[in-house]
Amino acid sequence: MEDTAEQLNISNSVTLPNLAYTSACRRSHVNYKYRKAFVTNSLRHLQQQVALAAKTEITPSKMTPQLVFVFCANGVNFKGICRTLLSSEPVFRDKCKEIEMLFQQYVPISLLGLTEGECEDFSGPEIAQPLLFTLQVALTSLLKHWGIKPVAAVGHSVGEVAAAHCGGFLSLEDAVKVIYHRSRLQAKVTGGRMLVVGNIPVQEVSEALGPYSGKVCIAAFNSPSSCTLSGDADSVSALQKELAQVFSKRDIFLHVLHVPAAYHSHMMDPIIKEMMEHLQYLEKQKPEIEVISTLTGKAASVDDFTTGRFWAQHARNPVAFTQAIVTSAKEKDNVVFVEIGPERALQRYIIETLGKETRVLSSLQTDKEYQTLLSLCHALVYLPPVDEMSKEVLV
Repeated sequence: MEDTAEQLNISNSVTLPNLAYTSACRRSHVNYKYRKAFVTNSLRHLQQQVALAAKTEITPSKMTPQLVFVFCANGVNFKGICRTLLSSEPVFRDKCKEIEMLFQQYVPISLLGLTEGECEDFSGPEIAQPLLFTLQVALTSLLKHWGIKPVAAVGHSVGEVAAAHCGGFLSLEDAVKVIYHRSRLQAKVTGGRMLVVGNIPVQEVSEALGPYSGKVCIAAFNSPSSCTLSGDADSVSALQKELAQVFSKRDIFLHVLHVPAAYHSHMMDPIIKEMMEHLQYLEKQKPEIEVISTLTGKAASVDDFTTGRFWAQHARNPVAFTQAIVTSAKEKDNVVFVEIGPERALQRYIIETLGKETRVLSSLQTDKEYQTLLSLCHALVYLPPVDEMSKEVLV
């Protein structure tokens, strides 16, 4: 690094692309015990980082981080998503095409074309769920290709299908089958409303549901102080007003989700039988890592993901995300959570569950794809946080 710092100081002909190529591809690393990665957007910024790093004493980490991949659910923005990765990363692009071909055995759909076309509404399950699954599996494949591998996985609601596949519990063909029938059947159900409630202990929110029994239920236990309610539209609206009034002095957070149906509620009952029938026989696989199910909040067994009954209950019952996160962190040292999906949908819930010192890293943000992924890689080798940057240089 001293040589690189000196070269940056005295030479006016150095460019970022040339330096990146020379450092990564033309320099022998046999005689060096350590390598250093920088994320930068200019030679001046790189010069400052290299000079600082050259003066910093290297302290080897005593413990490798244990990664838990957390797969988000519906409700994210897909417009223009993964444009850069699709054009620049063959591993990502090829996996997307492979999954798209499997979906086309069931329905003629161009999933990746939707993100670049005129489609503005991605809320329908028949679009949102296959697209989210495709991006999550392709992103996980890319991370594994780069050597970033988890020891456990958790999936919030429909994210559990991708988690089950990436954990080795479901073949890709069976995972696509689950997503296809789940999304197709849920598209038949419309109406109802879902409401996220935050900053209030879930137990207190649960106690307020008494008068709405059979009409509104807790659809997801997100954290000790956040849950998602689901049920009849009028009842959810009335309850929203009631909660706003009762907890007006306690900074309550209330947000209506933009979804076409009340998932994880009694409104799913009409499709449960058919879902069980279509997903009754799925092939048992040999798991590669631990997967914590958000149906039970416990580690899944090899049989859990192979029955229609499981997936029917999974679509109908509440999401036990809080308990699943607690379980995923048990008996693990130096745990780092990595969100698999667009945006930071679950970061707050994980921190609220395990504490402010919990590390949760993002893997994908629209228009910042490489920046987000490189920041992830940066953090996992114990480098300091980075600012808004756009180019990478390996030194």
